[in-house]
Amino acid sequence: MAHYGAYGDALEGDDSGYEYTEILGDGSDGEDVLAELLGEIDGDDSGAFVGAAAKKQQNAQKRAMTRDLLRRRVSSGALLRSVPPRNAREYALGLGSTSVAGSSSANINVQPQVIFRPERLVVPSNLAMDFLITDIKVGKNSQLVSTGALPAVMFTENAFGVRLKMDTAQISMFVTVSVTNQNPAARNFQGGLVGPAVE
Repeated sequence: MAHYGAYGDALEGDDSGYEYTEILGDGSDGEDVLAELLGEIDGDDSGAFVGAAAKKQQNAQKRAMTRDLLRRRVSSGALLRSVPPRNAREYALGLGSTSVAGSSSANINVQPQVIFRPERLVVPSNLAMDFLITDIKVGKNSQLVSTGALPAVMFTENAFGVRLKMDTAQISMFVTVSVTNQNPAARNFQGGLVGPAVE
């Protein structure tokens, strides 16, 4: 079972086993949801399916006891539960267009709005000759095994065998691609990242 902050583990395993943590809230909202999870409150005060007065009284006592338990749990903090994602599919994350001065470097930061694991960097072949990829980071962690720069032509749209398995980016975490323009003239860097995401 994956918990908040451990989405990377879920994504790096069996893709069918994605899970994430949902905050159920506090106050009466948290009480109602947890009560539903526990199955202690039947949610129907009409007594339509209860024929005997004793049964109705027993159910009322059970609901009162459960609400008291829930109030104590809610007051101790937020309630969480692990739930499966609603959607899992391939996404593309655009890097936009960044002007890089001649013989200079730039960091291109993007923030995915869903839980996203980059698996391929794509750089257009018409500008790849001018650029080096000096680093790729998910959050603070580099996705390269050394500090050596990579020629951007490795990642053109017709390249093959360059599918990577990077760390998972949480919602709004920065994904950073660091590039160096080898051309003495200013050039615009463009590109994108492709990989699975859940929401």
